[in-house]
Amino acid sequence: MSDRTPGASRPPGPRGFLRSTLGFQRSPLDLVGRLLSEYGDVCSLDLYPVPLIVVNHPDYIDRVLKARYHNYDRGGPVITMARNLFGDGLIMASEPRWLFQRRMLQPAFHRKRVEPFGELMTDTIAQMLDRWEQVRATDRPIDIRSEMGGLTLRIVTRVLFATDLDGADVRRFLAAVVTANRELAAFIRFPFPPLSVRTPGHRRFHDARTVVDDVTYAMIRSHRRDDSDRNSLLSMMMRAHDDVTGARLDDRQLRDEVFTMLFAGHETTAGTLAWLWHLVGRHPDVELRLREEVDRVLAGRRPTMADLARLSYTRQVIDETLRLYPPAWQSYRQAVSDDEIGGFRIRAGSTVFWSSYHLHRHRDYWDDPERFDPDRFAAASVGVHASAYIPFGAGPRVCIGNRLAMAEMQFAIAMILQRYQLVPTEHAPITPRPLLALDVSRPVTVRLRPRAGQPSSTRAPMQNFE
Repeated sequence: MSDRTPGASRPPGPRGFLRSTLGFQRSPLDLVGRLLSEYGDVCSLDLYPVPLIVVNHPDYIDRVLKARYHNYDRGGPVITMARNLFGDGLIMASEPRWLFQRRMLQPAFHRKRVEPFGELMTDTIAQMLDRWEQVRATDRPIDIRSEMGGLTLRIVTRVLFATDLDGADVRRFLAAVVTANRELAAFIRFPFPPLSVRTPGHRRFHDARTVVDDVTYAMIRSHRRDDSDRNSLLSMMMRAHDDVTGARLDDRQLRDEVFTMLFAGHETTAGTLAWLWHLVGRHPDVELRLREEVDRVLAGRRPTMADLARLSYTRQVIDETLRLYPPAWQSYRQAVSDDEIGGFRIRAGSTVFWSSYHLHRHRDYWDDPERFDPDRFAAASVGVHASAYIPFGAGPRVCIGNRLAMAEMQFAIAMILQRYQLVPTEHAPITPRPLLALDVSRPVTVRLRPRAGQPSSTRAPMQNFE
């Protein structure tokens, strides 16, 4: 963190809208990396109608997300564009709507509410593994990114909405999310012409959003037709009301929350698992330690919530994957009133941006930051600044489903390793693809090799979440 002249009107950075926009369009990760290398931990970019203030120091991010979080709300050009897909769901909502939504949804993610989801998640994973056995018999490779996308979508629909999409709906929804994700990310990087102008890319986005709406509204209609009291997040949202006005969420508001949960609950987790299997495939020593831990802790039985704390190395591998390839690689806030960060004045209306991808590689906080090393998250090694590692965000708006996502990933890793070794078909590195979430740039293809003594798919009894 370098010293700056207090009160300077604007952080340093390249000038020129066209230059910045073209650089951001071509490779946003490279552009931000060059900016930080040249100008330091607070700089600026002429990207939108107001300057983009780029920060990359834990103290600065602490100020935005914690100390002065009321002054940095969801807003600005990027959030406005993202609302074309997400609407005003929990991720995109501004105050005071966000606070009402958070209070309404928080009970559903309490530890005691999460406990019963463990068996449902492991049942869903077991079904995928049984299907894999048919593929293994043919020795065909599978795309683990695609498989993890289907798995996490089925889990999130079952866990959060008590709904099981059939195969056709899963394929339609996944294809639509991929298209909407790609086209909206391209529009955010180069927001011309407006989405209302039906260019081929914009038309693909609108068509994909129509599919997204069809699937989510169908889930809402299904719940409304069913008079039974489903134990689902959607049922809870339908029953929720404002304590002051008595207002309830209408179907459009419900759609925004449903899609937000579907996207956040499956797209980011699937991408993380794809990165993890790619990294593990390139580090056989890590795979061996994972397998040894799974065998020692589970001894061939299906995992339960009570096992998660003892799957500590599995958690370290997830943490290190999230450090290198955080799905929420980009974050934006809009300054409500004037402030100061790093000695620079942040004017009201400015957009503050940070990239967890670069923050998690900050050399002041991470030794050899490009190296994949799960041991850096061992209990005896962890001691970095709390805001130097924020894969789920921080402060009051920290990801509401982080505990659920972690459990899902630990379960999936453990159960896959119990039955199979995933053998990469390619050994070339994979580069990150910065869409709305950070994804892999190509399929992660593997062949399935069975392990001796595969566990049965008999359900294990539930135990307490620890």
